[in-house]
Amino acid sequence: MARAETETELNHWADVAAERTLAAHPGLTRITVAAGITPSGVVHIGNFREVITVDLVARALADRGVDVRFLYSWDDFDVFRSVPADAPKADALRGELGRSISSVPDPWGEHDSYATHHIAAFEASIGPLGIRPEFIRQSRAYRAGRYAEGMRAALQKADVIVRIINTSREKNGARSMLPADWLPLAGFCDACGYDDVGFRYDGDWTVHVTCNRCQHEGDTDLRRGGNLKLPWRVDWPMRWGYEKVCFEPGGKDHSSAGGSYDTAQHIVREVYGWSAPQYVGYDFVSLKGAGGKISSSRGGVVTVADCLEVYEPAVLRWLFAGYRPNTEFQISFDADAIKIYEDYDRAVRLAHEPDDGTAKDAKRRAARRTLQLASVDHRKIEPGTPPPEPIGFRHLGVVVQIFGGDIDRVMSHLVERKMVAGALAEAACRQRAVCAWNWITEHAPEEFHYRLREDPVAKPLPPEVAPLLARLVAIIEDVPDGDEDGLGARMKTLAAEGADLKLLYPVVYDLLIARDKGPKLTSLLATIGRTRALALLKASLVPTVTQA
Repeated sequence: MARAETETELNHWADVAAERTLAAHPGLTRITVAAGITPSGVVHIGNFREVITVDLVARALADRGVDVRFLYSWDDFDVFRSVPADAPKADALRGELGRSISSVPDPWGEHDSYATHHIAAFEASIGPLGIRPEFIRQSRAYRAGRYAEGMRAALQKADVIVRIINTSREKNGARSMLPADWLPLAGFCDACGYDDVGFRYDGDWTVHVTCNRCQHEGDTDLRRGGNLKLPWRVDWPMRWGYEKVCFEPGGKDHSSAGGSYDTAQHIVREVYGWSAPQYVGYDFVSLKGAGGKISSSRGGVVTVADCLEVYEPAVLRWLFAGYRPNTEFQISFDADAIKIYEDYDRAVRLAHEPDDGTAKDAKRRAARRTLQLASVDHRKIEPGTPPPEPIGFRHLGVVVQIFGGDIDRVMSHLVERKMVAGALAEAACRQRAVCAWNWITEHAPEEFHYRLREDPVAKPLPPEVAPLLARLVAIIEDVPDGDEDGLGARMKTLAAEGADLKLLYPVVYDLLIARDKGPKLTSLLATIGRTRALALLKASLVPTVTQA
């Protein structure tokens, strides 16, 4: 599409980042964007913010006709430094501290290593979200000798790196400085696998390694790979230069003055002849009620897979796309889940509205762009087209409980009442119904839980309530089965005639769900169906039924 046609459409913060990235690299035919993490524990929803940030910018670049390469680096060649609080076989894992994460056995017994266990879980979880980067295992890259040139460059310009890091430390008031003979190397013993090693560099391709733990000594030719790597502050800019990375975000802990990004941009320029990628610093994601930054080491974290149990992929993507990266926000599983779904459905309706030349057009266009970036298949919403009519999450929470979580029966009920029509709508509704049931069973506050009585009970009724209940029974008998609007209209007529529904409602809820309040009554009655509702309500109007 022509640039003039897209200026008002490409209005998301990801579009701003894409424009900056293109402006910084005007001559490139391919733009590389990157993300990465150390799989030292469960890769949680807070870590997800980095990959979704890059995915959104990659999509914004592709919308401009750019060839995009999306890299995701697993820094599994890092040192295993701590055992997460909820990890199994903790004593055995403590014996692995100081080894490469890629070499630590999987305590769950499912994969070839501790790192692979966490990597496999995260990669599987982002598939349903339409995120498909090119994954790189850094342990394999280093051991294959892929970064030999980059390592030699760092070693030959170690004095430059020492100057850059020490200058940064001095500006930030640090007392400790790197010694002049410091070498930008880290790694593991070829014999015992631990990281308590020393290095001596020959000035070309060979590093002599001495293990302080087991006393093993040996030479490593960088070109042949091995168990050596660059430390993080040098490794990051080295890979920028090697992969020609043009955009990569980072957490706010990397974004401060003198932080890892600050020193990396000098190292990549002076050592590797490349410019630092365009950068977006992102804030933390927290769990409502937990407080603070999510941490794998503390255990009990929430993963992407956990979130997808409650939130549809597009809703989860929309939640992240709707916040600027530097804005902190919370993931919630309480009653806020209902509001999030309602806000999402409202945004979809807004996006489908036609533009009319008013100030509201800007909001419509922003909603369309955010939803396009949030959609799994990157589908564009055309203004003025009919919006989908999804069943509300709150209502589905009622329906799934009436049918005891039997999603097939839920779908049959909705299809029979023509509330859902068409294969696409049915698939979307089924997915949301599953999320609603997961939310009810695992997270919903107690006031959202109820169970329909299986057998009628007869309750003694106050004199002023008995005629009201009889009127309600007559309305249910008169209104077509499942007609919620008809029930609502008749109930309003009943109230207009002076009936005190505040006296009636607690009795009706008690007879239906053994509680004094519950979901919207007309929705509940319409969902239950006439036959079952009348059986439960009429019992208290028939004196001969056994009291309960």
